[in-house]
Amino acid sequence: MAKLVSGLTLVLLLLVAGCSSQNEPTQSDADVSGTITEVNEQDNQILIEQDNPDDPAMKQIWISQDEDSEIVIGGSAESKFANSIINKKAEVWIKNLIAQSSPPQALAEKVIIE
Repeated sequence: MAKLVSGLTLVLLLLVAGCSSQNEPTQSDADVSGTITEVNEQDNQILIEQDNPDDPAMKQIWISQDEDSEIVIGGSAESKFANSIINKKAEVWIKNLIAQSSPPQALAEKVIIE
């Protein structure tokens, strides 16, 4: 009986650990990483200058948000971007494709700002 209980406990722990880490963005796999150089409060967008873009055309990118985007500023959840975040570091996970405009544009799944 003790082996059964400990076996079930182990299985439960593995299931919980597996479910909690699935599909959650981590800082190590951000799609965009850099410094916020401009905020468009009217359209709720930020312009990020990337630290080390793979493509020089991606040096700057506009990031937009929608009602499902998660925004974390200084460790607190926020609903919109404000001018106070200019010159702050940001990491962004992109929802879909990046529009090949100049500069490129993308919709954020999650944004973490220092």
